[in-house]
Amino acid sequence: MGLFDKLKTFAGMHGCSVEMTSLEKQNISDVSFPLTDSVFKGNYNVNAKSDCTILAHIHEVVVEVKKDDIIETTVIASDKHDEKTEIIGTDLKWPYDLGAGQSKSDGFCITDVDIPAVLKKLGFSNPQAAINSKEVNFFVKVTADVKGTPLDSECKVPFRVVNIL
Repeated sequence: MGLFDKLKTFAGMHGCSVEMTSLEKQNISDVSFPLTDSVFKGNYNVNAKSDCTILAHIHEVVVEVKKDDIIETTVIASDKHDEKTEIIGTDLKWPYDLGAGQSKSDGFCITDVDIPAVLKKLGFSNPQAAINSKEVNFFVKVTADVKGTPLDSECKVPFRVVNIL
């Protein structure tokens, strides 16, 4: 690998992308998630534009709260697939190599999602009011940890939290 290639890799031009394919068995352009549900599921593809090695997949359910032009980001719950993970029914073993044009599919099942508890810690006494606020946004983030670069490939997909009575 030449100097230019090493600089591109270090700068995050690793030739890999993450593409969400489904969240909660819904179209990713309009996902809703019940306030009191505790498990969030989804599927995605990791696509290589050039050769790369993937060390792990990191999955996070996140809330962003905007207060006085400051955005506070909090991870509600997370899950990680790496060398310690064995997924039945798939050929993924970490780390794995992807050649240019290749892709791998994976899915996640994030447990211990407790949106009301996190909102309470963030100062919201009424979760219903918080989920209806324009200052509170939720998203799922999937990151492919790419060897040799500090800027990993990621995909963020927003979702709506709804109160199911």
